[in-house]
Amino acid sequence: MRAYQYQKKGLALIFLAKKFFVLKVGDRIPTVTEMINESGLSRGTIQAGLELMKDDGAISTVSKGHLGSFLVTQDQDKLLSYLDYRSVVCAMPLPYTKHYEGLGTGLYSAFKNQKMGLNIAYVNGSVNRLEGLKRNRYDFIIASALTADYLVERHDVDVVGVMPEGSYVSKHVIVYRGGHNFRMRDGLRIGIDSHSLDYKLMTNKILEKHRVKLVESPYNQIVQRIVSGEIDAAIWNLDEVKSKNYPLSYQLINDPMVKRASQAAILCVKGNEFVKRVIGDYVDFKEVTAIQKQVISGEVLPEY
Repeated sequence: MRAYQYQKKGLALIFLAKKFFVLKVGDRIPTVTEMINESGLSRGTIQAGLELMKDDGAISTVSKGHLGSFLVTQDQDKLLSYLDYRSVVCAMPLPYTKHYEGLGTGLYSAFKNQKMGLNIAYVNGSVNRLEGLKRNRYDFIIASALTADYLVERHDVDVVGVMPEGSYVSKHVIVYRGGHNFRMRDGLRIGIDSHSLDYKLMTNKILEKHRVKLVESPYNQIVQRIVSGEIDAAIWNLDEVKSKNYPLSYQLINDPMVKRASQAAILCVKGNEFVKRVIGDYVDFKEVTAIQKQVISGEVLPEY
């Protein structure tokens, strides 16, 4: 029973630390009843956590009668000390291109010398990253803005921010074997990895007027299957095509979706104000993309 009580107290401190971290001095504090409803913890557990934090000097409050209680002081270092780890976890694509290396470097740099650190998990496929986000393995994830638009409509996620065009990939193209006379037509075998939502969305849009055979294949096998003749074409990341000198031709895609798919977006679980506050305080998107460009040009070595 005592271990259980300690565990509940720890959950209360984590909940309260995140709650007070996102508040600013002078803000009205949620009532104990509101915090009970949000956290699912008991009144006694919440009140005990509040008293401990006040005794530690992490926060101080003042009551203004029917107006409620308000935050007077806040020690962010002490608040963060109640968390299991003083870092947040981001999931992004594997750094197999300079664009992704630069994006990881820019994000990592944004958290240097901050109160919270950053751990990056590299996970292929936006569906896999979304699953980890929903299971609380990651605090936020990186996907294309095209994917982010799709996920926000169908899942309990929020977009924290969207970076400029070309921050996720430079372009997506159609890759194929042979010369330059390729055209999309009925009967083609088109490779697709449904775990990568942006590729799936673009493929379905571009092929909507054609009767083709979609061949499900892991992303990292699609190029080899085009080279071997198992499939005829696929939508691909131009950065990877150029950097690895694949023996393939490519064709630009004339569709607004391609621009949206080139932008990097940050997503978190819907209503996670703690993560939004941390990213809002630490991450300057202009600085991140400036560092990314320096990594792509070779001026800065990747560090992530």
